[in-house]
Amino acid sequence: AFVNALFLGAGAKVWGYSSALWAGLGFAALILPVFAFRHYVQDGGKFPEQAVKELGLEEGDSGKRRAGALPYIALFGGAAIVLWANWFFELPA
Repeated sequence: AFVNALFLGAGAKVWGYSSALWAGLGFAALILPVFAFRHYVQDGGKFPEQAVKELGLEEGDSGKRRAGALPYIALFGGAAIVLWANWFFELPA
């Protein structure tokens, strides 16, 4: 996954548009209000009943957290690789 992130950051400049990565991130961010609406307005900030049953959880219990900081470290590392590759690889003059 981190190699793909490297190619994402480097390849964003391949097509001759130096701001392609930022434009792509901007358009991808447009979905965030939809997720927020679905979660907080339609679902009331809770898992739907059927999802709780399928996961084998009790109402109000989201399960034991075991990963700690590792998912956040992985996300930060991936973002750092994309940004570094976008900075390092330059368009030919």
